[in-house]
Amino acid sequence: MSKKIIIIGAGIAGLSAGCHARRNGYEVEIFEKENRPGGLCTAWERNGYTFDGCIHWLVGTGPGSQFNRLWREVGALQGSEIYDHEVFLRLEGEQGRCVNIYSDLERLKNHLLELSPEDAPVIEEITGAALAFSRVKFPLEKARELYRPWDLPRLMVRMLPLFQYMGKLSRVSVAAYLKNFKDPFLREALGQLMPGGYAMTGLVSTLASLHSRDAGFPRGGSLEFARSIEQYYLALGGQIRYRAGVKRILVEGGRAAGIILEDGTREYGDIIISAADLHHTLYTLLKGKYLTPPIKQAFRLDTYTSVQVSLGVAADLAAEPHRLALRLKEPWVVGGEANRYLLINNYAFDPTLNPPGKTALAATLYSGYEEWSKLAQDQSRYREEKEKIAARVVELVEQRFPAARGRVETVDVATPLTYNRYTNVYQGAYMAWIVPPAAGQMSIAKTLPGLEGFYQIGQWVQPPAGLPGSMLTGRHVLQVICRKDKRRFREGPLPPP
Repeated sequence: MSKKIIIIGAGIAGLSAGCHARRNGYEVEIFEKENRPGGLCTAWERNGYTFDGCIHWLVGTGPGSQFNRLWREVGALQGSEIYDHEVFLRLEGEQGRCVNIYSDLERLKNHLLELSPEDAPVIEEITGAALAFSRVKFPLEKARELYRPWDLPRLMVRMLPLFQYMGKLSRVSVAAYLKNFKDPFLREALGQLMPGGYAMTGLVSTLASLHSRDAGFPRGGSLEFARSIEQYYLALGGQIRYRAGVKRILVEGGRAAGIILEDGTREYGDIIISAADLHHTLYTLLKGKYLTPPIKQAFRLDTYTSVQVSLGVAADLAAEPHRLALRLKEPWVVGGEANRYLLINNYAFDPTLNPPGKTALAATLYSGYEEWSKLAQDQSRYREEKEKIAARVVELVEQRFPAARGRVETVDVATPLTYNRYTNVYQGAYMAWIVPPAAGQMSIAKTLPGLEGFYQIGQWVQPPAGLPGSMLTGRHVLQVICRKDKRRFREGPLPPP
């Protein structure tokens, strides 16, 4: 008799787990609080514009790459047009000085050397490390819980080309490493690629993926990407119930036996997988009864949150950079966080996101959560702060893009509270915790002591994960479940590319 798996949340992790569960013969039903798939991988429409709230680049878009195979295994990127940009990011400073972050490493190295020859040692180390990373296939397919003693020597051999870099770059943060630059503008330019608290290996890995043409933007953006996985899951025979928020996980005799929905309905299953936000899962759905010391310690770490101001502009800005960082004359404090740059994503390159002849823009600023939480206690003050931020973003956009002057016809502001309300995500964070490099690689166990039949997955379980890591946790948890049920984990067959 087939076991039934209940999955909480139709984000990327939940959908991935659902696809692998169906492929391995389990009955599966996903319960999602909203009316669409994707979780944080989402977008929203305003007056004909589609404002994307997640993907800026996606690792795994290159045909034949390691992550591309894993994405296609859950039905993503099937025949999708991918936009790869020669310039990944353009940084514009004062007095007309600019830095282009080219996707090609040789071109990037030569450009940076031309701008600052005195920084040659640092530039060559970064680009050399990224080139080495681009040539290595990482051990992603297999869950760490299933590693055998002989897997470690094989892993060491595979990672040999990176040894000269890993020891140094994995133990230093982006912000600390970039202090090695003598030219402050180059330091700031590379600092826009990745938040400063993450390990330097994250920045190098990003450059490696760009160089390999494996970090593009899928046509249609985040929501269409999530829907492609949803449709594949449904085609495999899975079920999704939308507008079905989960109120609590039912525990009977030390075992997760089912869920109670917000409307009071009870649903029972043999295995419960929570792909919901980890804090919400542990503190709300399980009432804080199964916390472990590593989990408590993890929630003491900081997170990155942001405000996104999306604009619909009645002008074609396709000739402008697709990703631009504008240096501000003075730091702009938003939600208690100081911003030296305004990051603008220009989606004119994807016609599915814009009305004809018009352009969707999204500007992002780092912001704390607590300040917004306090503001929200007075809705008039909350709205006033959103309007104030939006007005300044419009002003800065119109200064930079003359064609946009007087043509901003749609404005939308998403704060950390917006993301929290939509997905229950902890502190409105768009990525999991900032793990100090000195702490090494961090992961949270997929199981909880004293609770049988329960698993937790998603980006908080394997930080800093993002979409690829979230997808992997869905794959890995089914490997663990199959091993426990004495089933051979079935991969593929892959749909056609």
